[in-house]
Amino acid sequence: MADHTVITRRSGIGDQYPDQYARQRKSGDSMLKIVKDSVLKVSRSLGYDIVPLREMKERDFALHLRELLARLEIDCVLDVGANAGQYHDFLRERVQYAGTIVSFEPLSRHVEALRERSRGDSNWHIEGYALGSSEGSMQINVMVSDQFSSFLEPDHDRVGDYAGLNVADHTETVAVRTLDGVLPGLRERFGFTRPYLKIDTQGFDIEVLRGGAKSLPVVKALQTEASVRRIYKGMPRYTETIHYLDECGFDITGLYPVSRDNALRLVEFDCVMINRAAIQG
Repeated sequence: MADHTVITRRSGIGDQYPDQYARQRKSGDSMLKIVKDSVLKVSRSLGYDIVPLREMKERDFALHLRELLARLEIDCVLDVGANAGQYHDFLRERVQYAGTIVSFEPLSRHVEALRERSRGDSNWHIEGYALGSSEGSMQINVMVSDQFSSFLEPDHDRVGDYAGLNVADHTETVAVRTLDGVLPGLRERFGFTRPYLKIDTQGFDIEVLRGGAKSLPVVKALQTEASVRRIYKGMPRYTETIHYLDECGFDITGLYPVSRDNALRLVEFDCVMINRAAIQG
């Protein structure tokens, strides 16, 4: 594709006929995708996966979730803290989960973009609010790098690597609801009975869990981002989060690093847990 682009520019077609050049490039991109998809399909039919080096660290996580969701017959993933839809893409492309996804995201600009994107996926539904321990409204810190946006204030004492990114650019007032308050309605609307709960709310995960105490028995398995070295003030340590979920009846099935500091010390990891009742049932 790169060679074709260079030849086209030398001949002047891209400058003289911009519409034709754009159509040719789009056609070439489409053909490349068809070839890549065909190669992946054949390799998977033979029991092999072709994984780019940049995606290797996600591979084990994706394989674990693929098996877990299939084994538990998960029929809906509750994606709490959707940001720009990265977890949706991970589920569809890497985990190969094709079922219902309900994404929760409070930031207005992301909600609009997610709703636009979801038009191309009939099994993807967007809820434009945050989940927490109580209903109401709260101010959220929208960070310079908005993947760090949080209800909590940044703390750079233990991890200075994100000092230029994890800093508030502005605040936004957003609606907050509880999982206990919304889950019955969501189950009625979308007809699911065996949900998987994914939480990534930048230090606020345990508040989401507290607001879903009555709902957790229905959740077959879950995933939470746990902190080893805190990057927000007042965020719970991983031991507190795991203890809380252990008391709620969940056991660990996998731990997957999310980030490390410059000394390779673990900062955060994704903790996947299964409901003990789901094993027994």
